[in-house]
Amino acid sequence: MRKPLITGLVVVVLTLAAGCGGGTKDEAVVPNTLGPSSNLPEATGFTCPDPTGDIGSDLKAVGTRSDPAGIDIVTAAAQIDGDALAVTYTMAGPIMAAPSPFFVMLQGDGTAAQLSFDLRTEPTGANGAWVLRLGTTPPGGGIETFATLSAPVTVDGNVLRYRVPLTDIPPIATLGWNFGTTSTAADNSVLFDDCSSLTPTPTTSGG
Repeated sequence: MRKPLITGLVVVVLTLAAGCGGGTKDEAVVPNTLGPSSNLPEATGFTCPDPTGDIGSDLKAVGTRSDPAGIDIVTAAAQIDGDALAVTYTMAGPIMAAPSPFFVMLQGDGTAAQLSFDLRTEPTGANGAWVLRLGTTPPGGGIETFATLSAPVTVDGNVLRYRVPLTDIPPIATLGWNFGTTSTAADNSVLFDDCSSLTPTPTTSGG
């Protein structure tokens, strides 16, 4: 989790967990690219390492928790692989041991909502199946809408993976790759971790 610079993704994650709309805080400007044809590395994806033990509950503070380890990001990655976008989260512990785990990947940021999209998944389907949804904002602006995708999500211990055909998602148009996780307890308290291409990679645990 990056502190004190917080990406807009964290606010989106927390407001989603509360059943509200998205928001932004301390967002960086995301330059547009020519998509996968660009010679910039982030145009085809990003691998985001993140320190462990940096789970938090306060957007204004450095996360210092290591439990539940199933939402503590070790590495998150989204890469174009042939005709699909392959997304992988590697966590510090078993994902299914975390209460109500939720994973989101945002391509872009709130300052370029019409060029952005997000992929979010949680085990809310039949018999605990993971459901993958695509969030997009209309070209003219407005409220984000969601569509359920058919791409399967697999969870094996501390690793979550899915592959989405490029034909099922908007073109990749920014250099912003943001990854977030939350866990919601029975009392509706929310813990989170995040990792972004828009903030420096910390060199020590604690963000």
